[in-house]
Amino acid sequence: MQNDELRRVQQELEESRDRYIELYEFAPVGYLTLGRDGRIAAINLTGAGLLRIDRAKLLSARFSSFIAQDDGDRWHRFFLQAIDQAEGQEIDLDLVRGDVTGLPCHLDCRAMTQGESPGLRMTLSDMTERRRAAEELHAATEAMRSANAKLRASNQDLEQFAYVAAHDLQEPLRMVVSYGQLLEKKFHDTLDNDVQAYIGFMVEGGHRMQGMVTDLLEFSRIGRVGRAAETFDSRDAIVEALSRLAMAISDSGAKVSAENLPVIIYDRPQFTQLVQNLIGNAVKYRDPLRPPEIAVTARHEGNEWTFAVTDNGIGIDPTYFEQIFGIFRRLHTRDKYDGSGIGLAICKKIIERHGGHIWLDSAPNVGSTFYFSVPDP
Repeated sequence: MQNDELRRVQQELEESRDRYIELYEFAPVGYLTLGRDGRIAAINLTGAGLLRIDRAKLLSARFSSFIAQDDGDRWHRFFLQAIDQAEGQEIDLDLVRGDVTGLPCHLDCRAMTQGESPGLRMTLSDMTERRRAAEELHAATEAMRSANAKLRASNQDLEQFAYVAAHDLQEPLRMVVSYGQLLEKKFHDTLDNDVQAYIGFMVEGGHRMQGMVTDLLEFSRIGRVGRAAETFDSRDAIVEALSRLAMAISDSGAKVSAENLPVIIYDRPQFTQLVQNLIGNAVKYRDPLRPPEIAVTARHEGNEWTFAVTDNGIGIDPTYFEQIFGIFRRLHTRDKYDGSGIGLAICKKIIERHGGHIWLDSAPNVGSTFYFSVPDP
């Protein structure tokens, strides 16, 4: 009975040893043991496979002979430091394999504990795929950076073209409107009703085009002529915006509140224009069945302020949430609401110039809330 028990224990020990050997030899990383002289005292099959040299030829070889020339000095300094340190040490370097190909690797090293022969235990990890991925990521990042630079240059060229084109249109439009008005005045008694109507359409269209050109110039000017950011109380800028809208607010009977607003760092004229456009829209698109109520608020979230301009106006169908921020985008006919449809595009451009973003929450016949973020450095 005792012999049976001994045989069973011996068998379990052999099986355990076999499992250990298998785990050691075929681990996903190379295992090496170096003596204090830097020679290889032991290496598993994975390590020999990574170096592409028969294991028997590796034993007693100097590990430094497999270090790429450019990394030789680094390895020497690292080895002298690691062999005398209790804490583990790590290093990335390039090896030269038996077939003279390079092997980028990561070494995780730990000096042997007391009681063992002085030396260094190491795990060797193949970094080829990781380095390739890093190089591909770097190449993709550089390509993206180059594409962004070209896009910025293209946008600047486009803005410059829009500015020049709009500027050059002003004089011809002024002449069309002026001569149309002159014709209407000078020949009013001799022109029949149809001709007078045609001239009226021409003058009205010219005025509308002048307004669009003015707005286009303002839109293109945002990114080119902005002032440096300054520190100011946002409430003061909102009060200034309200003074510019005083007549429209009075005529509509709107009630506007602006409470608990922060000090921010922003281009002040552009911030004033931003809130003026949003409050002006809230007044313009009011519900005729109830007095307009508009609130400007702000809350701090993370590293930014979120401003909100809330109204009880006609609201916006969610289908059009993205469309309304486009240039010259209108949801209503001109006979119902005047304007060129560029106000929200200007808001979006101002906000993005300052590293923020704009979005909204709205429902038809309920009202809208326009949110925009302001970085808080």
